[in-house]
Amino acid sequence: MSPRVLKQGQFVFWFHSYDALNEDRASVHIGKGSQDDVGDPKIWLEPGIESARLGRTLNQKELNSAIKIIKKNHAQLRQAWHAHKRQAG
Repeated sequence: MSPRVLKQGQFVFWFHSYDALNEDRASVHIGKGSQDDVGDPKIWLEPGIESARLGRTLNQKELNSAIKIIKKNHAQLRQAWHAHKRQAG
């Protein structure tokens, strides 16, 4: 299960359950209109916001816009990720 946790404009932000089961660092994937596990960027939320994987579905301008959204919603996304990790485990 890979729950969508935020949608803003054309961007969809979601967690990958594999990450919750196998990683201690919180992360979020970014899709453009849909969730594409292979092609979507993955952004670490801890210890700070940084790219884990650039993916191929967003250009740099779109990625920068999505990261701004992540920064605005950082605390909420981290809290939701840890809740998802508890449920997945």
